[in-house]
Amino acid sequence: MPNVPQQNREHPVQQRLRKKKPRVQPLIVPEVPDAPQELTLYGQVSEFIGGYVREFRKGQAGWGASFLFHGALLLCLYGVIIGLKPRPESLSIDTVIAEDAGDEEFDTLLDESLNPAELEMPDASSMMLEQEIVVQDSDLLLPSGDAKEASPNLMAGETSGGKVGFFGTSAVGDSFVFIVDSSGSMTGARFERAKRELRRSIKRLKSNQKFHVVFFNSETIPMYEPNARAELVTATRANLKKTERWIDRQLPSSTTDPEGAIRLALSFRPQVIFLLSDGEFDEPRRARQAAIDDNRSSGTTIHTIAFMSRDGEETLKRIADDHGGTFRFVD
Repeated sequence: MPNVPQQNREHPVQQRLRKKKPRVQPLIVPEVPDAPQELTLYGQVSEFIGGYVREFRKGQAGWGASFLFHGALLLCLYGVIIGLKPRPESLSIDTVIAEDAGDEEFDTLLDESLNPAELEMPDASSMMLEQEIVVQDSDLLLPSGDAKEASPNLMAGETSGGKVGFFGTSAVGDSFVFIVDSSGSMTGARFERAKRELRRSIKRLKSNQKFHVVFFNSETIPMYEPNARAELVTATRANLKKTERWIDRQLPSSTTDPEGAIRLALSFRPQVIFLLSDGEFDEPRRARQAAIDDNRSSGTTIHTIAFMSRDGEETLKRIADDHGGTFRFVD
């Protein structure tokens, strides 16, 4: 029997698997073009991605893989752009809130970084020119008529005491003595007017100020006579009331001799003395010399007042001139 070549026979299962076996296409890897050297970093990245996309489109990848690939490239591009974008310098602002202080003046708050030397300060002279001083208190007005000048104590403000006035003459100080004529020529309405003004003046004293009142005629009458106190007393409410009652009991009599009253007042070493009289002194030269002798070391300012008479005007003017005070005539 002749030899017949035997045909290769496949199993039916193998035939079915062979028919359904998908064709596997080779994966094409795109070539990445080199970026030109002259491009910037941003241009190089853009050219690189563009070339890669063009080459990739030539391939046979599926739409799903293309979508994922393009999404990843966009994210990378966004990160590169954000990283290359210049960031502005940080700006720090320090704020200070000052609460309203009401009527009180509040301090200006300055940042510690400021240099006080660089702040422009107003000139002192310009500040003085811009200030306007308005005087409304009548007691601060300078005496009219024969008054020469204001009291040095008033103008200089050398003391911490308050202002006290007597018949229009004002002074500032911590201690005061009032010397008032109680001679016979002061009888009647004249003396009552003098006592009324005297009471009004001592009421203006502050509790930290001291004072004394001396009447004179042919004798010296210190405060609280017959239980006199040879010293300055504090202007407490009780002392002021006691002094007012004592003033009301005084009566005018006899002649006009202020020498003892002047010496007693200067022995207290007050800052200010007010001397009031309605006539010429019995011994004007002795009275003036007594003031000069006893006031050499104390430096007390003496203001004089000629009250409703010009008989003793010349002597009172000289006493005021000798001791830095002012003279005033009261009609």
